[in-house]
Amino acid sequence: MPRERRPVLDRLAGARRRFQVHALVELDVAEADARLAVAEPHVSWTGFVVASLARAVAEHPDVNVRRAGGRVLSFDHVDVGATVERHWEGRATLDIATVRDADRMTPAEITALLHAAKSGPGADHRPRGAMRAVLALPGPLRRTATRIAGTVPGIAAAFGPAVGVTSIGMFSRSWGWAVPLAPLTVIATVGGVADRAVVRDGSVVARRMLPITLSFDHALIDGAPASRFTETLRRTIETASVLD
Repeated sequence: MPRERRPVLDRLAGARRRFQVHALVELDVAEADARLAVAEPHVSWTGFVVASLARAVAEHPDVNVRRAGGRVLSFDHVDVGATVERHWEGRATLDIATVRDADRMTPAEITALLHAAKSGPGADHRPRGAMRAVLALPGPLRRTATRIAGTVPGIAAAFGPAVGVTSIGMFSRSWGWAVPLAPLTVIATVGGVADRAVVRDGSVVARRMLPITLSFDHALIDGAPASRFTETLRRTIETASVLD
């Protein structure tokens, strides 16, 4: 296992101790589908969802938080981490692109940023200084050190965004939900868009539908705030308001 991947595995191991709750939602994206097809400049589905998620987070800042021991850190900026498949020197690897102030960016700007992150060497994840020494420790000691570091507010804040998007629709056109294991406060796992039979005005019709799994850290976000956030995201995506 490459040494630079060890922090990822350690944080995933830590995610197993989180009290995650998941909402499996299905959104009508007929309006968005029609507008994305003619959008200039180009807007990808992932760029659209990241922009929509960021606007919803901006409306509900109580979800843009992270635990640091017995404290709760609140972030002033809406940064979103998005998984991308990066191609470089004949290899394809998964990486995380951080979209800074995503609520202030247009979907086209986010799409361009994510596209740029898919090529080139990407961010330099090589460990330096104390991190190099930590990564040399045996697994149990390394994970303990990571867990203790996460209780220090300054270090916990540097772990990256509290909100993220991962898209299984990037890799498959299959329709369906996925339930992730992620060390984030809120993560949206996006499936592929497909025609689905739904009831509209008493009739069964085919509509373009998008499955999304919304996962919340229940230690930080209760059911009522999670429901309000989910409803805001549903409205934002179904009306395609970020494309206005």
